[in-house]
Amino acid sequence: MTTSAPVPRVSATVAGAAERPMIPLAEAFPVHVADGNGGTFTRLGSVVLKSCTELDSVGPVLAAEIAAGKGCLGEEIALYKDAHDNQFNLAIFTMKDPQETVKLVTQLSMNFNDYQVAVQAPPPGSGLPILPADSGMVQAFTGQGRAMVVGLGQWSDGRTSEYQKLVDRLEPLLAAVSKNVARYETAN
Repeated sequence: MTTSAPVPRVSATVAGAAERPMIPLAEAFPVHVADGNGGTFTRLGSVVLKSCTELDSVGPVLAAEIAAGKGCLGEEIALYKDAHDNQFNLAIFTMKDPQETVKLVTQLSMNFNDYQVAVQAPPPGSGLPILPADSGMVQAFTGQGRAMVVGLGQWSDGRTSEYQKLVDRLEPLLAAVSKNVARYETAN
């Protein structure tokens, strides 16, 4: 699974924000997000996980980095689809220390072929297939204050080609969620 190297984006640290709760799910993950081409992404589900290091949610490298730091308030995930049933997973990790967000975004971006955030299976009734483990995938990262946002994209047929087009499809969704997170992180 090859992918284009994403460019890490990290916003400035927000003083006093470490005590704030995570962004509310509905604020982070809107039901519909414009795809930039006249269509929309549709949220199929979102949830707050019990921990930032759940075995089925993160890989061993990311789990170890989180455990070695000052901690994580929580992980929120959402699954979206576009008009062509391509699948897009988003995860928000809200760290206790914004400097750890910068570190994680940088490390994950440098190893963009090492997938440390798991994809979510589509919910029953969504009409989407559960894609095989060897399906092509892309990922990208942003950082907004304490929050690292991870976006993953997969073609509806699981093909392992046209990765740049898939990165381009993921970008408007990742940007919209990152903007929501940034707005929350910078609010007084």
